[in-house]
Amino acid sequence: MRAHLRQSLLASFCILCPLLASAGDWPCFHGPDGLGVSSESHLPTRWSSDQGIAWRRPLPGKGASSPIVVNGRIYVTLQTPDTGLHVVALNARGGEILWDREVGKGKVRANQLHNMATPTAVSDGRHVWARFGTGLLVCLDTDGKPVWERNLSQEFGAFNANHGMGTSPMLLDGNLLVACMHQGPSYLLTVNGRTGKTVWKTDRNLEPKDEAQDSYESPIIVNTAGRRQILLAGSEAVSSYEPKTGVEIWSHGGIKVPHPYGRTISGMAAGEGVAIVVASGFQNRGYTFGIPTAGAGKRPETDRLWTCAKFSPDCSTPVVYRGNVFLIRDDGMASCLDLKTGAARWQERLFSANVKVSPVAADGHVYFLSGEGTCYVLDASPTFKTIAENKLSEPTLCSPAISDGHIYLRTESAVYAVHR
Repeated sequence: MRAHLRQSLLASFCILCPLLASAGDWPCFHGPDGLGVSSESHLPTRWSSDQGIAWRRPLPGKGASSPIVVNGRIYVTLQTPDTGLHVVALNARGGEILWDREVGKGKVRANQLHNMATPTAVSDGRHVWARFGTGLLVCLDTDGKPVWERNLSQEFGAFNANHGMGTSPMLLDGNLLVACMHQGPSYLLTVNGRTGKTVWKTDRNLEPKDEAQDSYESPIIVNTAGRRQILLAGSEAVSSYEPKTGVEIWSHGGIKVPHPYGRTISGMAAGEGVAIVVASGFQNRGYTFGIPTAGAGKRPETDRLWTCAKFSPDCSTPVVYRGNVFLIRDDGMASCLDLKTGAARWQERLFSANVKVSPVAADGHVYFLSGEGTCYVLDASPTFKTIAENKLSEPTLCSPAISDGHIYLRTESAVYAVHR
């Protein structure tokens, strides 16, 4: 009787509480909370096109969105030559395509390096949400069936950034966080993930003009003294928002750069109570600074812990790991800075090619990936030490994903699973 009761209770629990994303998943752009760090260990460090590859799966279209991994499934978005907008699910273990759902069609202005499938999807294990450069925002269930859709460009104004849409949605407490910062009405929108209805919308129309209004970064989520915050940078300012209401907790402006192309591309990073903000490093004229995540109101420049100009990236997002900040410039120069002081630990050239991929960290290592598919694995320490150099020789703009002992890489034409 007791065994039967336990089985009944377990069955009821499974019906009422479907599988959710687990701690080992990589559910959104740049990993959990958008911070680029995995808690997994015993990860692969060496591979090549003919060694250490569990599988390679060609994709039926192209996109710069990074892979996400939830409950043994990989989700990517892509665009086909006929402008079709697709969400694709793959089996993380074997690489088989489980389903391929076309959710719309269309094309608007974007940099030739990418297309409408640049924002990375997000999933909680019950649904997958995807955003496209046309303004389309969709929710599918894990069988690929549509749940709801909205077109934010039709609702709030056509997207108008010089290089197209690059901002990925995030998920917090069942709500979808969607940022839009461009040369038009800018905002941070929170949508109920289950119904698609707006929870709150905070306008973000700041002082800068022209391209300085453009931001291609995604929100990140931090926990400061037990209080969760949404952090978002763009239009020469960084802001902190209260997740349930959208009320601004603090803001910090004056993030200007000495050239006319002051848009925000590189995303924020955070760790140990410090947020890392990057002002565009175009032509190496940008800078990076650290600021405490705790604060209130309008925060002055004196709140910055440090400012460093020499090492700033343009496109790639830094990662905070084990008391250090790891960055890479578009020209392939990688750096390590002390998180609390900004002091330079090392700077070394890893690549000569253009680098726009954001590094990730796990298992005592930092993974730097070039646009040509070469990945340097470095020791995550204040001393420069190369663990391995791995080559796939396929172009990529996508950040790696880490899940269940594997590293998943998306190139221009395929998804790879790398195993130890």
